[in-house]
Amino acid sequence: MLRRHRPLRFPDLLPALALLLALALVACATDASRSAFRRSEVDLAAAREQAQVECADPQACSQAWDRARLFVQRHSATPIDHLDDDTIETRMPHEFGVAYFWATRLTADDGRTVIRLKGLCRGMYSVDGGPGWTYGSCAAQLREAQIEFAREVGVAR
Repeated sequence: MLRRHRPLRFPDLLPALALLLALALVACATDASRSAFRRSEVDLAAAREQAQVECADPQACSQAWDRARLFVQRHSATPIDHLDDDTIETRMPHEFGVAYFWATRLTADDGRTVIRLKGLCRGMYSVDGGPGWTYGSCAAQLREAQIEFAREVGVAR
């Protein structure tokens, strides 16, 4: 017994076309979000680069380090956990999406010192290194603080 297939009509193709359109939109949205993530990471790297202070005079460097400590203290959700001549660290907060900061100080052989601010949020990155669910708000917090650091702590390079 032979079966005869009826010819496809446009109404029969609508579900398949809708599925293809939805897949194309998801692919575009995914590409757009990846592109936005890459742009945001470039902006964060630039802000991180600006969030460093150079000094050569020991007294000026000591004062800048004190200002860095106060900055980290004021801008982190958790208290300072470790403080020495080269590092100021706070603990990671229990909450997701809350920025915490640390600062480092490195003195080169020529006597010039660089003080850098770094920051992060819990949940900012996913396990594969992509944006986590708090990425957008965290990136904004970090960018703002890093730009503010150079103004408050010393002259940005």
